[in-house]
Amino acid sequence: MINYKIIDLPRIAIIGKEGLCTKEKNVVQNLWQQANSNFSDIANLGMKNADGSFVGFWGAMSDETMSFLPWTDDFSRGLYLAGIEVYEDTAVPEGWVKWVMPSRRYLVTEIQPENYGEIFGHVINSLIPELGMKLVGAVCDFTDPATGQNKLFFPVE
Repeated sequence: MINYKIIDLPRIAIIGKEGLCTKEKNVVQNLWQQANSNFSDIANLGMKNADGSFVGFWGAMSDETMSFLPWTDDFSRGLYLAGIEVYEDTAVPEGWVKWVMPSRRYLVTEIQPENYGEIFGHVINSLIPELGMKLVGAVCDFTDPATGQNKLFFPVE
């Protein structure tokens, strides 16, 4: 049994490092290394909670057309942005990229690195159809800096 919740989120702006993932070359780890090693460039731009902690770190995803549709090639090919949530009007420092994700309804579930693939597959192939919903966008990773908890956000209708 997978614990999940359905939430509606407004538009989300993220500044980070962008790359194209494929079956042959998954650049996610490399993008996070780039973002983390240069984090001082954008740390002052990140949105913060009332307690001063960052709102969140996103592994945002989109299809190659930047329409925020699901990745192609069996969910192995698409754009990935490793970054931090910012205000939409935040200026983008040189060498960084900003995406503004559309407002959407998401099915959200917690994950651990060791069960990422299993949970991803179960939600896509079983849970979403069982709920009478459909995946309408690229799935995104989220890390809550306050708790370190990782989550997957599945855009659904």
